[in-house]
Amino acid sequence: MEMNLMQKQSLKLAMTQELRQAITMLQFNAQELTDFLFEQSLENPLIEVETPYNDYTSSKIKQQTTSSGQGMELYTRRTETLQEELVSQLNELKIDNEEYKIIKYLIYNLDKNGFLMESDEELIHELNISFVQLQICIDTLQRFEPSGVGARSVKECLLIQLNGLEVDTTIAKQVIKDYFDLFVNKNWKEIAKKLKISLPDLQKQIDLILTLQPRPGLNYFQDQVNYVAPDLSVEKIGGEFVVLINDKIMPRLKVLNEYSSILNGQHEKEVSTYLKDKNTQVNWLMKSLEERKSTMLAVMNCILRKQIAFFEKGPANLKTLTLKEIAEELSLHESTISRTCKNKYVQTPFGLYEMKKFFHQGVSVDGEELASTSVQVFIKQLVDEENKEKPFSDQKLVKLLAEKHGVEISRRTVAKYRDILRIPGSSKRKRFS
Repeated sequence: MEMNLMQKQSLKLAMTQELRQAITMLQFNAQELTDFLFEQSLENPLIEVETPYNDYTSSKIKQQTTSSGQGMELYTRRTETLQEELVSQLNELKIDNEEYKIIKYLIYNLDKNGFLMESDEELIHELNISFVQLQICIDTLQRFEPSGVGARSVKECLLIQLNGLEVDTTIAKQVIKDYFDLFVNKNWKEIAKKLKISLPDLQKQIDLILTLQPRPGLNYFQDQVNYVAPDLSVEKIGGEFVVLINDKIMPRLKVLNEYSSILNGQHEKEVSTYLKDKNTQVNWLMKSLEERKSTMLAVMNCILRKQIAFFEKGPANLKTLTLKEIAEELSLHESTISRTCKNKYVQTPFGLYEMKKFFHQGVSVDGEELASTSVQVFIKQLVDEENKEKPFSDQKLVKLLAEKHGVEISRRTVAKYRDILRIPGSSKRKRFS
C-alpha cells in the first residue's frame, strides 16, 4: 500500500466553548438561565447578576393561578407541606409525650397521597410498641384534616371520610366496603342489583362518593413542584397580536465598575490580562443573552403567524405545524427551533401554553390540515354536551365529528384521543337520574 501526503481544504464549524455556551443558554427557561448566570458570577469577578426577585435564593415558590394585568403569572411562597399541617394539628393535642412521638413518626412516614404504607408489624418493630398503642395513635391521626389522611388505601380513605359526614352514608359505605371493585369499574347495574335499590337511588350515593378526595395529601404534594413562568406573552394591542418578552422574570448582567481602572491597564500586567479575559467572557454572555432573546421572539412571532386562528378563536383552531416549517422560514436549523421551545411557556388569551404545544401532526378536515389537539377539543366538547343518560358511543362520536366539524377519523382514533383526554367509555359515563 502506497502512502501519500495530501492537502485537503474544507469548511468546518468549530464547536468552541463560547458557541456551546450560547446553544446551552438558548434552551434554558428563565429560572434555569438565572441559575446558570449565578454560577458564572462565581467564576467571574466582573459579573453582577440582577434578578427581579430579592428572595431569588428561596426555592419555596410555586405557580399561582391568578395573573397580573399584563397577563403574566405571579409568584408566591408555597403553602405548608402535608407534614407541617399535620404536626401543627398534633401540637394542639393534649397527649402524653410517648403518644406524641409515635404520631409524629407516623406523620413523617406518610406518602405523597397521605397514606400510611408501612404495615402494622413493621411499625410495631420500628417503634417498639404494642399493637394496641399503634392502633390508638393511628386512630388519632385519622381524625386529622384533611379527612382520610393516615389511611392504608383509597378504600379505607373513602370510608374514613364517609364516617365523618353528618348525613346518612350507610349505603355509600356499603358500596365502598363490599363492592369497591364494581364501583371502580362503574358497574352500576350490578351494584344496584346486589343492594336491591333503583339506579337513580344508587346514582345519589355515587354522586356523594365522588365529592370525596381519594388522595388527601396530593394537593399539598403538588404545592412543592417547581413553578412555571411564562417567558413570553401574546397580547392584542391596537387590534393586532404582539409577542412580548416577560422582562419581569429575566435576569440581567452588569459589569462591576470598580475593575475599570485595572481593565484600562493601570495595574499589574498579569492581573490586567486576567480581567480582560473575564471582560471578554462577560461581553460574550451579554451577546448570547441578546441572541437568545431575539431568537425566542423570532420563533414565537413565526408561530403566531402560523397559528393565528388559535390566538383569535381558541384551542379548537390549532393547525398542523412542524419544527421544519419554522426552521425553513427563519433559515435556522430544526435543533435550534427545538432548543428555543424547550421548557418555554407563553401566556396567551386562552391560558398558559408550552411553546412546543403549538407543534402538531394533524388530520385532514375539508382539505385543510387540522391539529390533532383541535380534534381532541371537539371530542371533549361533544362529551361535555351529551345526555349522560345516553352517552355517545365512539362510533357515534365519529359520525358527529364528521357532521359538525368535517373531521373524518376512524373509531379507533376516537378511542385513542378519548384515552389521551382520560374520558372513559360510554358505558362508564352513563348516569341514572
